[in-house]
Amino acid sequence: MKYLSWILTFPLGVVAIVFAVANREGVTLSLWPLGIKVEAPLFILVLGSLLVGLIVGGFIAWLSGGAARQRGREAMYNAQSAERELDFLRRKLERERGEVAAQRPSGAPPANDASQPADAQSNRLPAARA
Repeated sequence: MKYLSWILTFPLGVVAIVFAVANREGVTLSLWPLGIKVEAPLFILVLGSLLVGLIVGGFIAWLSGGAARQRGREAMYNAQSAERELDFLRRKLERERGEVAAQRPSGAPPANDASQPADAQSNRLPAARA
């Protein structure tokens, strides 16, 4: 991507420099309803208008991306909230497993022994909420 940027930027820069050198004559720009007249070299007016258009277009694109940025922030908040809930549930599960292990007699099999049916295992996490 870096090379593509240079491949595009370098020729455009050369064209802008050649345009500026070839168009140094002074011109008068008249803004009719305002009665303002500006005298400047042609290349300054043309390149300046391109720059103003670029800035205005970038600002409009930034404004139109506001909804997407907001959705991204909300998704990040939801993901962080889900991670906090997952950590809480893991700690709770470990704490409950520790309490069960402490209450079990030393010769008894563990609660999640494979010999027990799957329905007897009580340490399952609840189903995810939508």
